Amino acid sequence: MKEPLLHFLLNKDSAGPANRIAITRADIEQLQALFQRQWQRPPTPQELQALIEGRVREEVLYREALALGLDRDDTIVRRRMAQKVEFLVADTSVPSQPGEAVLTAYLKENPERYREPVRLSFTHVYFSHDKRAAHAEIDAEAVLKRLQATQGNTRNAPALGDRFMLAYDYADKGTDEVAREFGQAFADAIEKLPIGKWSGPVASGYGIHLIYVSAREEARVPPFERIRERLATDWLTDQRKAANERAYQRLRSRYEITVAGMPEAKMARQGGMAR
Repeated sequence: MKEPLLHFLLNKDSAGPANRIAITRADIEQLQALFQRQWQRPPTPQELQALIEGRVREEVLYREALALGLDRDDTIVRRRMAQKVEFLVADTSVPSQPGEAVLTAYLKENPERYREPVRLSFTHVYFSHDKRAAHAEIDAEAVLKRLQATQGNTRNAPALGDRFMLAYDYADKGTDEVAREFGQAFADAIEKLPIGKWSGPVASGYGIHLIYVSAREEARVPPFERIRERLATDWLTDQRKAANERAYQRLRSRYEITVAGMPEAKMARQGGMAR
């Protein structure tokens, strides 16, 4: 036989208790349950025998792979096994549900995480770069003077500019929503504009705009009851991450880790920094 690996496999000494494979009653019941779930009926005796032989085949090949060290040289296998350990650690690190006092304190520690953006109501007049080219901003400045003389009348203002593919009037929009529609620079600019006055010009990816802000609600953290469920989810996620990291650090401490070209003290500090 020319293939050395296959020759080793087929001629290896098979004596000893390490080569014993026992299919338990629990294993058989699991095979039957999986078959029942998939086919909505119990397996026949012949099908059950085939399932058992499949399990034996899998175990034989798995043990031979381990004996050859195939798990050590396969990046995908290594990552999968590492993930399974992480899952096991996570299962033992699930904290209990937090009470209101815990969540209230968590909100106080992380207000910016829940702060809602400024909300604006505004009307705009649009001037197209494609249509007006270099005159778009000049024309906008001229129209701005006319609008400022109307003392805030917005009813027919959009007609003084060009047709716009989206809306002219926006009510109670968060600046994050405005940014998605007009771009972040536009949203940042109109957030600072005065209320009840025509302002501009303000540029967007579409062209030039004159803006009339009719209402603004400042950024704020929502009431506790409105975000209680989200707070609980985030708190549990953070606790799991922290517990998993502590568990990893305990496992890591069992090993002496060296990296070529890096002092051991630095490696120890890097391990601690992950906590």
